Amino acid sequence: MNSFVERLLSAIGETIINSASHNFRWCRIEGIVTSLNNNIFLDVYQVISLTIDKGFILEIGLGEDGSTRLTNNMSKEDLEIQIRDLLEEYDQETPLSSDFKFNISINSNESNINIFSWEWFHTYLNGTPLDKALKEWSKLIKNNFSATINVWDQKFNIENDFFSFIHYSETGIDNKKAIDQIKIENRDKISHFVNACDITLIPDSFNFAINDCPLAAYFNNLRNVLSLVFLSDYSRIKDNEVDYCIKGYKTINGKLSEQLSFDVGNELWSMYKWAYEGGSFIDKIGILRNVIPIHMQQENINTLESGTLLSAQSGYDLYLKDNVKQYIEIKNKISDMLLSQSEKAGQITKDMFNILKSNLWTILSFFATAILVKSFDKSNESYHYTVIVVGVFLIVLSLIFLKFALSEVHDEKQRLSKRYLEIENRYKDLLNINDIKKIIGSSNLDGLTPEKKELEYIEKKVRKYTLLWISCLAFLIIILACIYKDIL
Repeated sequence: MNSFVERLLSAIGETIINSASHNFRWCRIEGIVTSLNNNIFLDVYQVISLTIDKGFILEIGLGEDGSTRLTNNMSKEDLEIQIRDLLEEYDQETPLSSDFKFNISINSNESNINIFSWEWFHTYLNGTPLDKALKEWSKLIKNNFSATINVWDQKFNIENDFFSFIHYSETGIDNKKAIDQIKIENRDKISHFVNACDITLIPDSFNFAINDCPLAAYFNNLRNVLSLVFLSDYSRIKDNEVDYCIKGYKTINGKLSEQLSFDVGNELWSMYKWAYEGGSFIDKIGILRNVIPIHMQQENINTLESGTLLSAQSGYDLYLKDNVKQYIEIKNKISDMLLSQSEKAGQITKDMFNILKSNLWTILSFFATAILVKSFDKSNESYHYTVIVVGVFLIVLSLIFLKFALSEVHDEKQRLSKRYLEIENRYKDLLNINDIKKIIGSSNLDGLTPEKKELEYIEKKVRKYTLLWISCLAFLIIILACIYKDIL
């Protein structure tokens, strides 16, 4: 049994929990004891002995008035006396009254934190305003020291460079990093964070590699919110709301009152790491602030597009070449070229239609003339045979033209695909290659890239024209059959 609380309650006897609360400093549990454990002294002593020298005070109250007090500061002899007095007062063979209660109080000191229930602690965190929670986490690693949190619930060890959540029966790694003050100083150079005095954390503080721990979603949200703070010109956390201002290509004044989505959070975290970990910090932040507003909608950070960092990296590459504005201009040029490819796709199908129209017009003109002559001269059988031979020849010729038209369309489709590759190759020296692929491969509402959309359009038109072509030829074959039947 991994849970300390479960072991303690089991040592007392059969119990029913009425209420439980847990925060950074204490844990409170209250309930009813329905029957006492026959071996209560030894079992309770064994559990309490686990807490000796663990940096917190454990108090247990038992009885109708809670007069029996057990603590982890008692000697074994005092503990035995208290429990013996309790047992003498109650007959263990008689069911306890509903007034026989228990209350457990666990108080940690300022330099220590213990988690006795992931569930109860998580409930507390979810109900605690964001600014207050971040202040509490800051206190745990004040003076640039890391915090080790002892876990007395299910064994689930997680660690990063700043926090260790370690089962009480084990020892965590001591060689932790201090908060990187340079990152905080860089943030303060280019922005104003109203809560800077109380919240001395960086996004890295809550970056854990394990994503299936009980507090994973909570920690990810703290990491993402701090990433937004470190990227903004102005920010303030009040209760559960984050006010932020980003001044770039256009000024964004936003409020964040809900959790960031998984994709947006990861995007902000990636941008923070890129800006604050190597390279020209000031230049990177400037590029990010210019790019972020043009990749979000209605001043809502939760609408930030995936791949925004790629755009910023492309802009940074251009900035290093002393041409900051080129990115938007080049992106617009690529968009114009994509539109041009769309027009060329339409021209491919128009050429096929023109061949079809000219071919069918020639055949129809011949048949119209032949039928008109036939109506005036029904006795000239040699002429009729000639009409049939010429008609068959024209139909065969039309099929050849159809095959030629389809071959031409196929060649043009290949050329169209190569043009998209040419666009990519043309700008790969100016833009980040992944960003070029993102621009060229941007999908529409149907989830298709521009290239796939145009190729699908061509295929659809080709099938339509081919069906029309073959249908017309089939109709002409029927007319020839009628003429042939008429002269037999």
